[in-house]
Amino acid sequence: MSKKGTIGRGLVKTDTSVMKLHMVKNPSHQFSIFCLFFILSLVLLCKTTVFAQTDPEAVIQKVLEAPESDDRKLFVLQFSSTGMTESAARAFSNMVARNLDNTNRFKIIALDAVEEEIQKQSPSLLPCFEIGCGIQMGKITNLDWILSGHISLTSSGLFSLNVKLVHIFDNALAFEDTIRFSDENMDRRFYQLSNRIANNAPLAGNVITANNKIAVINLGEQNGISVGDQVVIYRNKKIGDGEEEVRSAIDRRHNIGILKITRVGKKVSEGVYFQTIETPKPGHRVSSYLDKRKQIQLIDKVRRELDTQERNVYEIKKSVVLSPIQLEDIARKKWVLKVRQVEYEKDFWRIVLLGSGVVSAYFFNQFQSGDDLKMLLSLGAFTYSTFEYFTTRSRHGELIDEGRYKGYLDLKIRPDLGQVGIGYRLAF
Repeated sequence: MSKKGTIGRGLVKTDTSVMKLHMVKNPSHQFSIFCLFFILSLVLLCKTTVFAQTDPEAVIQKVLEAPESDDRKLFVLQFSSTGMTESAARAFSNMVARNLDNTNRFKIIALDAVEEEIQKQSPSLLPCFEIGCGIQMGKITNLDWILSGHISLTSSGLFSLNVKLVHIFDNALAFEDTIRFSDENMDRRFYQLSNRIANNAPLAGNVITANNKIAVINLGEQNGISVGDQVVIYRNKKIGDGEEEVRSAIDRRHNIGILKITRVGKKVSEGVYFQTIETPKPGHRVSSYLDKRKQIQLIDKVRRELDTQERNVYEIKKSVVLSPIQLEDIARKKWVLKVRQVEYEKDFWRIVLLGSGVVSAYFFNQFQSGDDLKMLLSLGAFTYSTFEYFTTRSRHGELIDEGRYKGYLDLKIRPDLGQVGIGYRLAF
């Protein structure tokens, strides 16, 4: 009985081993297992792909949550009038306010709300129709901009409107214009005026995120920003001394760089640094103009300022090192020798380029049988000399920039070239 049981258990073990061996060697089972793993991998891959296909703009909007730009609260003061009632002048001022609101450049504060607050705090300012009391109203209600105006009915039957946009904090006149309109073209003329006001008012925003190459700002397509625009990056620097610094500190604008916009979203934009003297950080301010003429003037002014600061910073750092004067002279002489050598190479390759170009043109026009090799040689010389010439010219430009920032060059403004005309003279 015990032997039979042993034999029976042996048969069971043998059958189990045979079954396992059969499953392993059975191709259909191997194919089923392979299909199972393939389906699981495909599901995981699809899930990963779904999560990977997230809109970058949506990520920026959701994660960064760009805050609204400040320095944009504006109210339109009731226009003073000649030849019409105050109620008619107030209706025109409200129409201009609605058009300005449609530009998305300002946060329009209703005149009724401002007057209600002034009635509580300083009722002697009301009624107000001129810029002086209007600025005081803006300071009391903590606003940023005021638009005042005077409207009159001319003898020809046309309306004449003069407007002024003033920054309340420093009383700076940002824009002034005069328009004439009739009842028929009033809407179009107000629309055009509002766009001119929006384009000529400073555009203000903040840096959301930044590294040493690019920055993202909270100004986008809805603010009028487009690819190629340039904005100034700055920070407010506290000026004060001693223990009174907190109480008597004054914010002073400190420009630190220029950003050139390369990508524009609805509410945010990304750009690369055109010029910086320090790495921008989140929270730093940006400013520019939508009007191209004003934008160019601002960038040109800031570039000159940054050039001066870069040179001063370099000289300060160089003085702190306290290197001997002899070493400084040696470094300058080495730089001069490099410049002369590169200029010699550039002139040489320019001559070779012109010569090979003339020879190639000659063989091309006077081609005869047997000139194949000469033609190929001249074309090869022309191609190689072109490459070398532009390479040496690029090296020469880099050396000039190096000398400019190290103080080896004398900066000369050339009046005959205008504001952007800058000439350099080697001070050997």
